[in-house]
Amino acid sequence: MLPEWLDPETLRWGILGGIGLVLYVMFLVVRFVQRAITKFLLFVILAGVGLSLWIQREDLENCVETCECSLYGAEVELPAGTRSSECR
Repeated sequence: MLPEWLDPETLRWGILGGIGLVLYVMFLVVRFVQRAITKFLLFVILAGVGLSLWIQREDLENCVETCECSLYGAEVELPAGTRSSECR
């Protein structure tokens, strides 16, 4: 389980920062890597990481209604003020 201070909203903003970092690294790869195959492979890997982060962000957006929040399999604690009445 993740620490209590890592609520879904904090994680969503952190993931946006992570996506920004991935985009910056993609820019650096395109700018400085000379070999085409290496550039392509790094670009595909980074695009996969960015897509994975975006999917996790979408899941965190909807987790308050479902009462089941997780980030890559680690359970995220919902703050008491954001829990819906159906959550235990």
